[in-house]
Amino acid sequence: MLSILAPLLVAMNGKAGSQITLDQLPVLPRNVTVCEFSSHNKKGVNGDAEWHLYKDEHGDAVIVDVQGPGCVKSIWQTDVGGQVFHFYFDGEQKPRYSVTAIDFFKAKYPQFPGLLNSYNIVGRYAGDQAAGNSFTPMPFAKSLKVTVSGAFSFYHFMIERYPEGTPVTTFTGNENRDYLLSAFKNQGEELQPHPDEEVIRATSPGLDQDARLDLLNVSKPGTICRIVIEGDATEDFLNNVEIAGLWDDDRHEQVLAPIGMFCGDAIRPEDLRSMPANVEKLPNNRIRLTNYFRMPFWRHGQLWLVNRQAKNSGPITAEVHLRPNEYKEYDAGYFYAHYRDGRTEMGRDWLFAEGTGTGWFVGVVQTMFGMHYCEGDEHFTVDGAGMPIVNGTGTEDYYLACYWPNRNYNLPFAGCVGDIFLVPGPACYYRFHLEAPVPFYSSLDARIQHGGNSDIVSHYRSVGFYYLRKRPALTMTDMIDVGNQASEESHRYRAAGSKLTGDLDASYEGNASTTTIRDDGRDHKGGQIGFTVAIDPSNSGVRLRRRLDQNVGRQQAEVLVDGKSAGVWYHADQNPFLRWFDDDFEIPASLTEGKRKLQITLNVKSEFTDFRYEAYSYEKR
Repeated sequence: MLSILAPLLVAMNGKAGSQITLDQLPVLPRNVTVCEFSSHNKKGVNGDAEWHLYKDEHGDAVIVDVQGPGCVKSIWQTDVGGQVFHFYFDGEQKPRYSVTAIDFFKAKYPQFPGLLNSYNIVGRYAGDQAAGNSFTPMPFAKSLKVTVSGAFSFYHFMIERYPEGTPVTTFTGNENRDYLLSAFKNQGEELQPHPDEEVIRATSPGLDQDARLDLLNVSKPGTICRIVIEGDATEDFLNNVEIAGLWDDDRHEQVLAPIGMFCGDAIRPEDLRSMPANVEKLPNNRIRLTNYFRMPFWRHGQLWLVNRQAKNSGPITAEVHLRPNEYKEYDAGYFYAHYRDGRTEMGRDWLFAEGTGTGWFVGVVQTMFGMHYCEGDEHFTVDGAGMPIVNGTGTEDYYLACYWPNRNYNLPFAGCVGDIFLVPGPACYYRFHLEAPVPFYSSLDARIQHGGNSDIVSHYRSVGFYYLRKRPALTMTDMIDVGNQASEESHRYRAAGSKLTGDLDASYEGNASTTTIRDDGRDHKGGQIGFTVAIDPSNSGVRLRRRLDQNVGRQQAEVLVDGKSAGVWYHADQNPFLRWFDDDFEIPASLTEGKRKLQITLNVKSEFTDFRYEAYSYEKR
């Protein structure tokens, strides 16, 4: 049988072409960022259909437009029909591929094979409704533009991006994808024991209220690679028996969650097959739950179960599969499972996970009970930006379904595990970001709306899964307040021919869409901008962040660092409603290492706005 260790996806983590597996997720991210292009409403309200970046010279809607190397990791769409996707790679004037959407998702094109591309009936609103998903990786070396001919509605693209100079071979459709196809075909299969794997077993005839069953308690380095729990196939067992884990020197549990949610099944016993979790109903009203996430520790590891219900839990058997810890402590994060349970707050998005430090957000299991919860957009904000880098189109869309209520379905990275098709009936969903785990380098704030604009009262529960090392890898070293004479002079800011904007009162997209911020800056019709920024000489790369006004679309400038080209700084979107945006530009370490300051030159290619610049240095590991 296929091991879950089989590579699941292509991603860049310091080396172009490397593959992330479950084994690699604990390794802290390097040289990769993630963004989402979606049809979210630019006014910050519900109605997330048909929004796009701009129309091109052919009259087609441009829905993705990025400069620099990267890779499309997944595509989701509903209302799929005869519309045509056009993929332009590396500045091509004619599309390399023009594919009919319905045939694309139904894997009618050999470049986009079945299993990786799929079209499934998952929605039940006003009859059967289907969504298309593609997990075919599409790398690009220089740029990517995707346009749509014909009517379209809801969509999102998850895209990884890499610094200029990262070696990437642009998509041809002839890539060897055998490993991905095998992993998708055999998802949820049992692991074959590793030669150095130790299996630790525990049993209980039944736990009384607040009684504890120790699963693991060792004072040595190790990595948990599989947890298997068998118990009674009841809602009480899934929801009231908790799993807890404590790694090394932390005083608080890094893992604490109901055992059902920990494995993706949170309402009632249901079969479930996904990449990192598996649930199987057994004879004699028993159930087996398996979690494959890697959980490394370096000094001490504890794992246990606690029965939180008044009655006896019934018989429990457990296995913890432990391997030697081969991760370098400084370069790896701890596994966290962040559980929350409560009533939604009006005007405040529901929190999945938050943390300060460096790591990956890798997924969530969520339940909702009460009212029309399906419209809420996911908002994932990282590294202190003013707006989310992942900004979706609705809760059921985030879980790769459509048109709530949803049928039970199991996709490799997402599924619905119980939706009783009634309001306010409970529903459970899971989404694992294994095709594109969301990296963060100083902070994570992952949330989702409840209702169309966080405006319903409902009972939510969730477990957010992430890896975290409580040490930021990204530190701000300088800031320029554009329009402020003293700040401009101290940074030798020059911009011949620019125009001061005066005060602008505007808001960011996402969580802060109702918060107004006043700032002033400059508007440039062309020409050249120059300034200096201080950085940490022990850096392994630098991030520049610019606050811009999205009322101006398709802002573009060539970036020079100490006279050497670093790529193109490009923001394609235009939003006259929520105008602030924090746009990041990654400068590779080859242009920054050992330096205390950088001379930045921007050769402006279009109308361009700047209100402040921030410089961040990546720590050297």
